[in-house]
Amino acid sequence: MIKSICVFCSTFNPENRFLVEVGILGKIFAEKKIKIIYGGGNKGLMGHLAKSVIKNNGNVTGVVPKFLLNEVKSDIGLSELIVADNMHDRKMKMYSLSDAFLVLPGGIGTLDEMTEVLTWNQLTIHNKSLIIANFENYWLPYLNLLNHLNENKFLNNLLKLNFQVANNTEEIVGLIDMK
Repeated sequence: MIKSICVFCSTFNPENRFLVEVGILGKIFAEKKIKIIYGGGNKGLMGHLAKSVIKNNGNVTGVVPKFLLNEVKSDIGLSELIVADNMHDRKMKMYSLSDAFLVLPGGIGTLDEMTEVLTWNQLTIHNKSLIIANFENYWLPYLNLLNHLNENKFLNNLLKLNFQVANNTEEIVGLIDMK
C-alpha cells in the first residue's frame, strides 16, 4: 500500500498548464492520506501541487539542496523541510522516503529524476513503481525513446521496468489504488 509518493515536476510553468489536474491530485492525495515527497519548491507545478495538498490538510515533505535554500520559499506550510547537502543527497533522500514515484510534466531536472528511477529499477536497486502522467501526451517523445531503445536492444527489457503511463488524474488514482 502506498503511504508516500515522491512527485517529480517542474518549478517552471509560465503558461500555467496542467494546474487543474495537479490541483485535483493534491486534493486526492490529502484525502487518501498519502504523504507527498517533493523538491520543496513553491512555484510552477511543484508549488501548485504542494499548496493543494496543504490546503486540503495533507502531509508534504520538501527536500531542498543547501544551494537552493535561499531561492525556495518554503513558508507555504510544509509538514517538513529537509535540507540536503547537494542534488545527489536530495534525490537519495527523496527516493528513500517514498513508496512510489509520480512524474508530472517537467523539464530537464524532472527528466533526470525519472530516468534515474527507471535506471535503478532496471539495476534492481529498487522495485518501487513509477507512474508517468502523460497529460496531453506530454511525455510521448520520452516514451517513444524508451521504445526505440528497447527495439534496438539497448534496454534489457522494457516490459520488466516497473512503470505505468496514466493519461489523466483518474488513471493516476486508479494505479495508486491498485498498489
